[in-house]
Amino acid sequence: MITNPAIDEYVSGLVPPRSPLLQRMEAEAQAEGIPIVQLPTAQVMRSYLQLHRPEQILEVGTAIGYSTIWMAEAAPQARIVTMDIDEERLHRARANLSEAGVADRVEVLLKDATTGLPDSYHFDCLFIDAAKGQYRAFLDLYLPLLRPGGMVLTDNVLFRGLVATPEEAGKRLRPMVDKLIGFNHYLAQHPDLETAFIPVGDGLAVSFKKR
Repeated sequence: MITNPAIDEYVSGLVPPRSPLLQRMEAEAQAEGIPIVQLPTAQVMRSYLQLHRPEQILEVGTAIGYSTIWMAEAAPQARIVTMDIDEERLHRARANLSEAGVADRVEVLLKDATTGLPDSYHFDCLFIDAAKGQYRAFLDLYLPLLRPGGMVLTDNVLFRGLVATPEEAGKRLRPMVDKLIGFNHYLAQHPDLETAFIPVGDGLAVSFKKR
């Protein structure tokens, strides 16, 4: 938790009611330990997507399709390509996307995101929410496919606040925390990006590709 738990609960309570499908997915994710975007973060992303109005979105990390549905609803004009390496979760994601009525706008790929995509793909928005130790690899692979002026949303960049206090991470998490710290510096100093770090949810970075 990177914010006061009481404040986080309060802000989450202000997020407008979701569809029964999204609420069911939230319950499933909590019960099964499936990582999904936190409610305050989803609402911030929704606002940015409504302002930016992308027509082509790439999502790295599908899980069960929760954030995919949020983005599809926030950007009804957009087509989305989403990828994940977990076949069972992708099967569930496809069913959820179909139930949400957005499957016709979403291309779901069973794919290791570190292998990239053909140059024929182009995007206005990139959402990174997969293996945190690979964030820099994902950015380097897919930033060339992002059009000038395009937006990059990166979740979990503050990772429970441990990027600020890595000594508290413990032996198991410390290598990943160190990679996130390096990624955040890389993102902040990237010559092709303008980035803001927002302490919402587990930390959201919002970047725009310079024109």
